[in-house]
Amino acid sequence: MAQLSRKVALALLILPALSGCDFVESFFDSELVTACEAALKFRLPSPSGYKRIKISHSEDMVMDRAGYAEYLSSAFKDADYREKLLQDFDRGSVKPVLFSMVISYDAPNAFGTPLRAHSQCEYVDEWGDETKANEILVMIDGQDNADWLNN
Repeated sequence: MAQLSRKVALALLILPALSGCDFVESFFDSELVTACEAALKFRLPSPSGYKRIKISHSEDMVMDRAGYAEYLSSAFKDADYREKLLQDFDRGSVKPVLFSMVISYDAPNAFGTPLRAHSQCEYVDEWGDETKANEILVMIDGQDNADWLNN
């Protein structure tokens, strides 16, 4: 027990010294934050110049039928598949949750000039589990990966 107490005390001493390090910040990021930042960096002209300023989480929202239907219309082209997912919603076998956050960051534009910008990242999971988020499934400023690649 004393050895565990010493390890905890040592960790508490080291963490403040590392608080400015990107490693510590990214070590404690959720899968959703990691996915959102990866998707955002993929879209930047110079991703290596990306620097996070702040991430503001908004409240997670359990979706109603209308909101879920709207999401499905934008996410899936196959009407039969959308209808099957809505039937699952009506039966109560899914309880979709919209996770949302705003990422404030600095990144160089195409000319190398650093600019401050903000992007909205959203992710919907049918069972309210943000740990399944990945950079392909999240939406950045209203576009998923496929939408962005097609523009």
